[in-house]
Amino acid sequence: MPYDFFGGSGLMSNRGTIQIPMIYTVLVGGEVGGKKHVVLVDVGFGNQEWMSRYKFFSWEDPKMVLGKVGLKPEDVDVILVTHLHFDHIGHFNAFPNAHLYIQLDEYMGWLRTLALPADFGGGQRAWLLSSLDPQDIHNVASAISQSKVSLIESDVEVLPGITAHLAKDSHTFGTQWFEVQTLNGTFAIAGDTVYWYSNVEQMWPPGYNQGNPFNQLFTYDRIRRTLGKELERLIPGHDPQVWHRHKTWTIGANEVAEITLAKGQRSKKRG
Repeated sequence: MPYDFFGGSGLMSNRGTIQIPMIYTVLVGGEVGGKKHVVLVDVGFGNQEWMSRYKFFSWEDPKMVLGKVGLKPEDVDVILVTHLHFDHIGHFNAFPNAHLYIQLDEYMGWLRTLALPADFGGGQRAWLLSSLDPQDIHNVASAISQSKVSLIESDVEVLPGITAHLAKDSHTFGTQWFEVQTLNGTFAIAGDTVYWYSNVEQMWPPGYNQGNPFNQLFTYDRIRRTLGKELERLIPGHDPQVWHRHKTWTIGANEVAEITLAKGQRSKKRG
């Protein structure tokens, strides 16, 4: 896709195109003396119509992706979705035992969008639906009726050591990012709150968002203050630099990056 789509108009304009990843982030941890949690931040997309719309390739299903680190979709008990764009929520139903956490502002914002009159935009290629699959909102509503969704507000510790931070009206209505406390330090899993490391490093918002770029800058500043100088502990939503800045190997069509390990835990890299 175009460099400036992610890196920002002006700063990254006229550089041509770049291949970008769709990233799952897996967290495995637990309460002291208690339950082990397998947490997935964002879940990719399932509707194959998006494959042709945006020329995606080397797509892998959740079973294949999680299998690279010895997990199955059934193992995931918590899903933290940064926002409701198709490539972050679309495969929610592939995880039968998972409970979903999203921001109330995000859910209500897209409900209001879908209620707009047809002449406001309309059509599957309108800007309003350029990254939203209405079926995903239907699936979330169905999950809410089954008590499989928590609609959270503002900043909330969703699990021990994992805090959701609302970045209201930034990338979308209620985008959130997650501060993760580990014995190896604090990490930030950003989803599309931050597309690329360069957004935060150069304080330059991307060319495409469906919110307010000033609010994105305020969020970048908050992430910088949270992590200090350790910006390698940031996991952006679509940056191929993840594979260059962390221990990485390839299984099948795509890469796996190992961000940090608990004390005594062995690497998931095979061989």
